[in-house]
Amino acid sequence: MSFRLAARRLFAYGIDVALLFAILAPMVFVAEKLTGLVPETPGEVWQAIVLGFSIPVWAYFALCDASPRGETLGKRLLKLQVVSMDGQRLGLATSLARTALKLLPWEMAHVFGFALAEQIGGVGQAVGLIAANGLLVLYLCVVVITKGKRTVHDFILGTEVRRTLQSIQSIPK
Repeated sequence: MSFRLAARRLFAYGIDVALLFAILAPMVFVAEKLTGLVPETPGEVWQAIVLGFSIPVWAYFALCDASPRGETLGKRLLKLQVVSMDGQRLGLATSLARTALKLLPWEMAHVFGFALAEQIGGVGQAVGLIAANGLLVLYLCVVVITKGKRTVHDFILGTEVRRTLQSIQSIPK
């Protein structure tokens, strides 16, 4: 397995994030204009992020990774899929847990950057944001070390990302 899988995996994730942002950002903007509700405080910004971005993004990754092909649009374009270590497709619970762990740094950045900003102040906010970014760096290091096959959330949940040239087995009923 070469480092090309790691690059493909990171590029696929980038495609998914760019696609989601391109779709969700205009929707949030239109919703704010139609309702007249514009977040002003850090807490309100966090609530808008959760409703407008986090929930749809979580749903996208969880449902796509649990799909019969085990792929998001980015993975499909780059011929990748996520499976369990024994080649089985992911169940929805595993896919949701994988999504939660995968997006943990992103959600930590939202929580410390907005939700808790007024309560914890500058030092607490900085510590939380550094922790979120440190976790992201750890994820990236592990994916490079494993040449793209696995990262932290894959090790925790017994999953891997692989080329779609290999067949995926269906979950036994």
